[in-house]
Order: sequence, then C-alpha cells, then structure tokens
Amino acid sequence: MSNIISIKNEHISKCSELYMRVFNAEPWNDKWTLDTAYKRLNDIYIAPNFEGTLYMEDGEIKGAIFGNYEQFFDGIHYNLREMFIDNELQGKGIGSKLLNQLEEHLRTIGVTTIILFTSKGNKTSKFYLKNNFSEWDSMAMMGKDI
Repeated sequence: MSNIISIKNEHISKCSELYMRVFNAEPWNDKWTLDTAYKRLNDIYIAPNFEGTLYMEDGEIKGAIFGNYEQFFDGIHYNLREMFIDNELQGKGIGSKLLNQLEEHLRTIGVTTIILFTSKGNKTSKFYLKNNFSEWDSMAMMGKDI
C-alpha cells in the first residue's frame, strides 16, 4: 500500500534518515550525518508557512518534499527547499507524483509559483525540466564563502 500525506513533526526523524542515505550516495556523495540532516529538515519544517509532502510505501517513508511559501509582489511563491526519493525508487515516477500532489494542494492555498535551486546538467535538473519547470534567464544563483 502506498500513499501521499502531509509532513508532520513526527516524520522529521525518519525523513532525516532517508535524506542522509539519498544525498550521501551517488551522484551527490555528500557527508550528511543523522544530526546535520535532522537539523536541516527541522529548520525547514519550523519555518513560517511550511508545506511538505511524504510518499509512504508499506508504512515506510520513501520520499519527501520540504518547503515553505511566502508573499511576493506578484503572488505567493513556494520555495521548494528539499526533495528526495529513496535511491532504489528513483526514476519510477514517485517524484512526479509527489510534486503533482503538492502542486494541487499549493493551488488551493493560493500559491502561484514554485521556485527552487538545483545543480545544472544532471539528472536532478532534467527531472525538473521534465516536470515543466524552466530555467529563468532573469535570475542567477549567487554565493560568497565567508
């Protein structure tokens, strides 16, 4: 049995375990610990206007989207902060189902735009392009190490 549900506080620990497994594997090869993964996801969860969705299969969390929405001059924007699917289930349509379910919900609360940051030219950016996202020429992600 599988289902898609809203993320609640009691899901953060299990989501952290999955997040760490997903992003410490190929192609990311990050160095998340359970503690840093929990802090990352909990920070997003406690942000104002959090909205998140889980994919569960046989009682186990197999995927999630974390983000929050905020007012902008032209409508309400949802900041998709994290999306992750169990490594063995990637490429099977679960991410698209999660995203579609989230989009339906966001429309009901007045969200007009979803924005996100992702790496260019890899399977992650290809996934978002396939799901009707586009790269905005008018925006640039910038950073500065301090």
